[in-house]
Amino acid sequence: MRHQKVWTIAGAVAVATVAGAALSLAQTRPDNTPRDAAGAPIIRPGIAAFAAPPRSRLDWQGAVGGLRQSGGASESLGANLDRAEVDRTAVPILLPRDAKLTAGARIYSFGDYYTITADTAGGGVSLSGTTAIVPLPTNKPLKIEDGPEMLTVQRTVDGQLASFVRYGVLYTVEIRCDAPTDPRCADDNYVLGLVGKTSAVVMGAAARAAAGLGG
Repeated sequence: MRHQKVWTIAGAVAVATVAGAALSLAQTRPDNTPRDAAGAPIIRPGIAAFAAPPRSRLDWQGAVGGLRQSGGASESLGANLDRAEVDRTAVPILLPRDAKLTAGARIYSFGDYYTITADTAGGGVSLSGTTAIVPLPTNKPLKIEDGPEMLTVQRTVDGQLASFVRYGVLYTVEIRCDAPTDPRCADDNYVLGLVGKTSAVVMGAAARAAAGLGG
């Protein structure tokens, strides 16, 4: 039963992308949906209807507290990110307190979720945040830690991925290694250390407006 409370960013992004694509097509193509005499749409067998995934409620008060605790670190660490993408992001962005990782980082924002990627020697790091809630299959192999943030760790094909919930947002931290023997990916020690560093809160215009701080 515990696994049903765990969420995954990959699934969230996939579902959100499909739902967004379906919405986009509906807005740009004429409505040729067959309808009955009363005007109701006729649903044919085998045609799936896409629905946007449910969203969690954000704890803006907690996020603002995190922003204040981050102090100048949030500005200095986020200075290298594309400001337009940061401003488009409507959730608090979490960055690791490691200037080397954020120096060449790239952010891709989709409003209520984002992905940040950074290259490292022999691999790469990805950071993500989303409000989409997608249940993980019960047979998914995970290491689940006790605690309010529901920290989970799982082995991936080429590394380690950790996820946790903070401020009502599902965040993930992933390390990928080019070499299977790379010690950073051999166990979860490195990714858990990176989770511990990922505490600097950055808010762009959209997030600040939602938090009541102004644009």
